[in-house]
Amino acid sequence: LQERSLNHRSKMTVENVEDDQLEGDVYPDDASEPEVEDLLCAELTQEEIKAAFRLFDETGDGFITATRFRIILKEMDEEFTEEELDEIIAEIDLDKSTTIDFQEFVKIMT
Repeated sequence: LQERSLNHRSKMTVENVEDDQLEGDVYPDDASEPEVEDLLCAELTQEEIKAAFRLFDETGDGFITATRFRIILKEMDEEFTEEELDEIIAEIDLDKSTTIDFQEFVKIMT
């Protein structure tokens, strides 16, 4: 429990994110064209991203548990295998805390 609370304190919350952390024009391999995911998320505002995060952060603690995120992904696409879900979560949970904080969530959404 103490480790979780230490991890929680170092997490970036919705309230303390700066606008410039949501922006970014660098594409993989220096490609000049955005990827499909970028185009789909291009219209999201900071407020919309915050609202989505709050929706998934059921406890209001400033993070989404990996277990909760697995359920969300499965609801989005029932055909995800357990291995695919593990890979997706491993890519998103950059600090390996088994939670997805707002900064990690922003990277998914932008």
